[in-house]
Amino acid sequence: LGHFLPEYYMPLHTMASFCLPRKRFLDAAVPFIAALVLACPTSAISAELPAPVTTALKEAGIPLQSVGVVVQGVDSATPLIRHNAVQPMNPASVMKLVTTYAALELLGPAYTWKTEALADSVPINGQLNGNLYLRGSGDPRLALEHFWQLLRQLRTRGVERINGDVILDRSAFALPPHDPAEFDNEPLRPYNAGPDALLVNLDSLRLTLSPNADRKTVDVIAETPDDELRIDNRITLTQDACGDWRERIKPSVVGEAIEITGSFSTQCGEKPLNISPWPAD
Repeated sequence: LGHFLPEYYMPLHTMASFCLPRKRFLDAAVPFIAALVLACPTSAISAELPAPVTTALKEAGIPLQSVGVVVQGVDSATPLIRHNAVQPMNPASVMKLVTTYAALELLGPAYTWKTEALADSVPINGQLNGNLYLRGSGDPRLALEHFWQLLRQLRTRGVERINGDVILDRSAFALPPHDPAEFDNEPLRPYNAGPDALLVNLDSLRLTLSPNADRKTVDVIAETPDDELRIDNRITLTQDACGDWRERIKPSVVGEAIEITGSFSTQCGEKPLNISPWPAD
């Protein structure tokens, strides 16, 4: 393994930017935050939420018992507002703040992950005689487009054909067994994928659901390249409101195929469906 081919670097700040809320969440949160700020003069202390905030929550269909809020200056010992401050709640994506802080504290803002390509020999006339080794170091955001860049770097270094095997080196992590269903019994949700030293595309497949009114069916388009992917599409097309469409779609793994059941409305238009059907190995 004396021959190094390209290395793909992923800086730590990329993970931090990946943890920022999505635009759709911001569109809903900005009016709420604005109402909260305008309703809270710095001299006031309130045990409950101000009226403009409760109005905003009501208009959004969010029950007050489902919201926990603490507003407190970083240099103050007393909060301006406390609402359900000690009530246990699902932290959801707020937990990303903890993991991002830990990564910045332990690794530093200049840390980069390396995904290395190594070979038994140098390529000759476009052919690599021997194995190609891909060695991961735990990059959490090695998306398909980044992986394609790595493959293009291989081609620019003379690798057009591989007369050997492609060996994935994931030995950087020594991990216990992982049960993707343990958290919420949703094993195919991408957020339940286990950690891996060579995690490509978050170990997920991207499908697109597209209503076909002419044929009265729902087309399932595989956006992630996979020649051996088999999809058993059993989705029923409906005419009702789109609503929480994701909860009505039920993907499952049946043998070597992905079976998708449930219903999907014509009112939804095209929607992306990301699933993690198989472990990285």
